[in-house]
Amino acid sequence: MDWLFILISFAIAIAIAYVCYRIAEGKGRNGALWGVLGFFFPLIALIIVLVLSDKRSTAAV
Repeated sequence: MDWLFILISFAIAIAIAYVCYRIAEGKGRNGALWGVLGFFFPLIALIIVLVLSDKRSTAAV
């Protein structure tokens, strides 16, 4: 039964890492970095990447 918990936890971590990657890419940030952070620190990285501002919209005029 322990392997099932590990498998489910791994699948959730991969899913959140992918979501962090997509959100970061959409905001003009480094998607690979946020994907790795999303894998190792799922909820923390997801919250931070959601709060980050869009890098492309803050360009100097």
